[in-house]
This record gives sequence, C-alpha cells and structure tokens, in this order.
Amino acid sequence: MQKWYASNCDGEWEHIFGVKVSTLDNPGWMLTIDLEGTNIEEKHFQKIEESASETDWLVYWAEDLQFHGACSPDNLERVIGIFIDWAKSQNEDWLRRPDPRTHEERLRDEDAALLASLEGEVEGEKCQHGGCAHDRIRYSVMCREHHFEMVTGRPVPRRAS
Repeated sequence: MQKWYASNCDGEWEHIFGVKVSTLDNPGWMLTIDLEGTNIEEKHFQKIEESASETDWLVYWAEDLQFHGACSPDNLERVIGIFIDWAKSQNEDWLRRPDPRTHEERLRDEDAALLASLEGEVEGEKCQHGGCAHDRIRYSVMCREHHFEMVTGRPVPRRAS
C-alpha cells in the first residue's frame, strides 16, 4: 500500500487524492482509496460481501474512481491486502505512475465538468445573449452554452460523432 501510494505522488495527485482510513460505529473500519489519476482509475468491480459472523465480516468494491472496503475491527489488514491483490491483477505496472495528461486532455476534462455542472434551465426565462431562444440556467442570465462561453472565453466543445 505504501509503495502504491508513493508511486502516485507527483507533487499534485497527493494534494487532491489519497487513501483514507476511518472508523465505523458498528464497529469497524472504512477504507477509501482514490483511483483517479492512477493507472487503475478506470477499473471497477461489483460489491463483494463476506461474513463469517457479526464480528467477522468485510465488504469491498470499486466504482466511481474509488476502491471502498468496510470491515469488522480485525479485518483491516485483510481489506488492504484485497486492494493490493486487486490492483496487481489489474495492471502489471501497478506501481508505475500513469503518463501525465496533456494540456488538451486536462482542458477537455475541465470543460466537460463545467458543462455537466450547468444544469437547471429556468422554463420561460430566455437567455439574455442576443438572439438566443434557449431558456436561461439557474444562477445565470444565459443559457448553458452562452454561460460556458462567457466564463471560459472559448466556444462550447462539440462531441465527436
């Protein structure tokens, strides 16, 4: 786990992402590992539950760019081991940091995130951009596209066909 974490630290990743261990009140442990920006970020698997008794259990899964593991008090090492075994099985270079994203890739992802956040059209209230027939979005006097262009100074990216 230490090697995997260190291999992903690049001066930026560790300021945003990382590994979190917390306690549960039933009692138990919760392990959350950020996968975004690693070479296993696109990997996922369905939730697996194992239970020998009320005091010997674990649950683990990977989705939404995170590995999650919850377990009884005595199973923290086992859940960490499951993560390590899974990470190794996903990529033979599991300790290699992925190639840095290009400026264009970062910009594309930032644009997609901004566009996704611009929702909630206000029905019957038109965009204030000259000649636009679309409804404005919440918290703006403009429609989604014109708000994006105003904020970024760039045209709305078009999806590839």
